[in-house]
Amino acid sequence: MERRLGKGLSSLLGEQETPHEPSELELEAIHPNPFQPRKTMDASGLEELRDSIVQHGVLQPVVVRRLEDGRYQLIAGERRWRASRLAGLRRIPAMIKTQVTDAEMLELALVENVQRRDLDPLERAHGYKTMMEQLALTQDAVAAKVGLKRSTVANHLRLLDLPAKGQEALAKGLITMGHARALLSLSEESRLNSILEETVRRDLSVREVERLVREANVPPTRHSPSDKLPAPPVPVWLRELESRIRARFASKVTIQNGEGYRGKIVIDYFNRTDLDRICELLAPKDLL
Repeated sequence: MERRLGKGLSSLLGEQETPHEPSELELEAIHPNPFQPRKTMDASGLEELRDSIVQHGVLQPVVVRRLEDGRYQLIAGERRWRASRLAGLRRIPAMIKTQVTDAEMLELALVENVQRRDLDPLERAHGYKTMMEQLALTQDAVAAKVGLKRSTVANHLRLLDLPAKGQEALAKGLITMGHARALLSLSEESRLNSILEETVRRDLSVREVERLVREANVPPTRHSPSDKLPAPPVPVWLRELESRIRARFASKVTIQNGEGYRGKIVIDYFNRTDLDRICELLAPKDLL
């Protein structure tokens, strides 16, 4: 299990500092953190937080720094600040810091961002990478700042090596981090995407994916001269036809074509629902 935030705002800003400013600030006097790496926020999550604030108030103050011109910038708590505005509040509890540099603002924003519970593994990976690049940190240093093991950070960073289709499936929750780590054992992107598609279509477990990956990674055995010659390549028109039928039925399709254009078309199905769906496409009941 990942340990929650061994480091954080208290260690970066110093717990011993006590604000000498009023404990509440006008919402309009506070401006968002310009170094915030997270550009979008879940609308439904903000609405839920707004409803909570309407009922219970703001239970935890935001953290801000005061600029020389008297304005305030958020260091932490942008969701609370935005939700309070949605709730129609005019003031918000605030903890004011007076000596926070731009570099510290960037570090705090990144650390707070990767500590969010609602981030998916890929978002965390991007957060760790950003910390390494913008703060010139090693994996060990990033792990120390967010209170995790270095191996946890390394495993997340490996997710960024997934091809585009794999990253999209992970971001949408179609596969888990376990699936992704198994797929990363494949060096060929075409094989990876093929097993990825099968994983999503059949809702395979991580162990099933690991088995498919092991089978795909087994090197081909050498054949003796007495063995049969390899099969001739599949004609382009046949591959295109398979692709069209596969798109029509959303399933694996194999065409076995022989001399004189005699052969068969095989359409795979994986459960009763899949069979009923394909049958309805082939022979709709209303046509019988």
